[in-house]
Amino acid sequence: MNKIVVISLLVLANLIVGCNKKSDTGRFIPATCPIDVPEGLEESGKFTYGYMEVPELHENPTGKTIELAIAIHKCQGDSATHEPLVLVTGGPGMSDIDNFVPDLFGDLGALFLDNRDIVIIELRGLKYSKPNLMLPEIDSLQLYLADKHLSAEKTIELYMATLQSAYDRLGKEGVNLSAYNDYEIANDIVFVMEQLSYGKFSIFGSSFGTLVTEHLLMNHSEHLVSVTMNAVVDINKAMPGMHTNSIQALEDIFEKCENDPELSQAYPDLKNRFLSTLKRLNESPDILYIEYGENGEMYKIPLSGNKLSVWLFGMMYWDAQIPATLDKILSGEYSKIIQNPGMIFPLNEFSYGLSLSILLSEYSNFEEGDIPLNNEYADYVKGCGMMLFTPYFLSHAKEVWKVNDLQKNNITLISDVPTLILSGEMDHVCPPNYARDLSKNLENSYLYVFPGIAHSPIDFGPCGIMMMKEFIDNPSKAPNSSCVDQFQSGFKLPE
Repeated sequence: MNKIVVISLLVLANLIVGCNKKSDTGRFIPATCPIDVPEGLEESGKFTYGYMEVPELHENPTGKTIELAIAIHKCQGDSATHEPLVLVTGGPGMSDIDNFVPDLFGDLGALFLDNRDIVIIELRGLKYSKPNLMLPEIDSLQLYLADKHLSAEKTIELYMATLQSAYDRLGKEGVNLSAYNDYEIANDIVFVMEQLSYGKFSIFGSSFGTLVTEHLLMNHSEHLVSVTMNAVVDINKAMPGMHTNSIQALEDIFEKCENDPELSQAYPDLKNRFLSTLKRLNESPDILYIEYGENGEMYKIPLSGNKLSVWLFGMMYWDAQIPATLDKILSGEYSKIIQNPGMIFPLNEFSYGLSLSILLSEYSNFEEGDIPLNNEYADYVKGCGMMLFTPYFLSHAKEVWKVNDLQKNNITLISDVPTLILSGEMDHVCPPNYARDLSKNLENSYLYVFPGIAHSPIDFGPCGIMMMKEFIDNPSKAPNSSCVDQFQSGFKLPE
C-alpha cells in the first residue's frame, strides 16, 4: 500500500477514535479514600470517595480540566427527605476532606445524616485535588525561619524569593494560577452538584468558606435551599481590614481593662507593656525551647516581637480571654507559647498557593490605611505581616504572584435565600459588624452574635451546631436560640 495512503488512514483512524472517545468531564470516578473509613461503610453504599474532572475555566467548558476530590456521605436512613448539604471550611487553604470527612463518621454524621446526604468537595487547589497548590518551598522556609532572628524586612525578602521559585515551578507544570478564585470555586460547586444529580442543596461555610457562600448567593442563588455562615467574612473589605480589625480588637481589650478598676489592678498598663515588649523583643529576643510536633525535634526559638505578634494573632482566633493570656506572657511566663506554638511553626498541609491566588485576584488593591505603619502598632503590623494572608505580606507578594485582577469594589449582596449567620462578639478578623451589615440585605436571614466568643461560634459547644441542624431542617423559620444566652461577655480575673 502506498505510504501516503497508510499515513492518511492512520490519521483518519485517530480522528475517529478521538471523536468517539467519551469525555471524563463531569464523571464521578470512585477512588481509594486517603482517610481511614469505618469497616463496611463503603460496601454498604453509605460512603463514596472519588474524583471529578471539571473545567479549569467554566466559561470554556470544553477546554482544559482539573480534578476535584469528592466525598459523598449518604443519608443513614432509608432515603433522604431533605436536599443535600455541602460543607466548606476556612483558610483559604485548609482541606475540606481533612476537616469534615472524619467527623462525619461519628456523632456529627449521626446528627446531620439522618435525613440528607452530605457532599464534601475538596476545592480546586486544595490538598487532595489535582493539581494542588501546596507550596513545600514555603513550608521549608517557615521551618528554617523558626530558630532565626531576622528583621521583618529581611524575612519578607526571603519569602518573596521563595514565592518566586514556587510560582516558576507551578508555571512550568502548566498551572494557570488565575483560574483559582472564588468565582470559579462557586462554579465548581454548582457543576459538581448538578453532575451528581443534586439540582438544589444547602451549604455551610465557615470563615473563608462564607466568601464561597456569598459568591453562590450572588451568582447561583437558584440552586440554594439554605445557607449557614459561621464567622462571616465581608466580601468587600475583609482582607484589607485584617490589620485594622486586629488593632481595633486589641484597643477594645486594653480600653476595657483600663476602665474597669478590678481588671486594671489585675492586668495593669496592658497596652504600654505590650507595645514596649514587642520593641524590646525585636531588639533582644527571649529564648524558648519548643518541640515541633511534626518531627519531634526541639528548636531553640528566639521569641522576637515579630514572632510574638504572629503567635498572638493566631491565638486570638480561639482565645477570648486575651488579658489573662497576655499578662502572663508580658511577665515572662511563656508556658502557653511552648505548649501551643501555633504559627511560629509551619501550618502543615495548608494550600498557600490557593490562598495567595484567591486573595491577590480579589483583594490586592490596598489603600494606605489598610497597612498602618505610621502609628504605635507598627511593630505589631510588621510582625503579623509575616503571615501570608495579611495586607502587609500581600502588598509585597502581588509583585511576585501574578494573577488576573478580578477585584470588584462595593459589591452589594441582595438575596432572599434563607440564611443563618453566626458571629463571635470577640472576633478580631471578622468582627460582628460584618455579619450585621451583610444581614441587612439578606431578606430571610437570622443573625446571632455569641457573647464572649472569638472567631468561630460553631466550634464552641453544641449550641451553634444544634441551631444549624434545626435551621437546615426547616429554613423557613428562625431556630431556637435560647442556648446563646449561656455565653457571657467579659474578662475573667486571675484565680
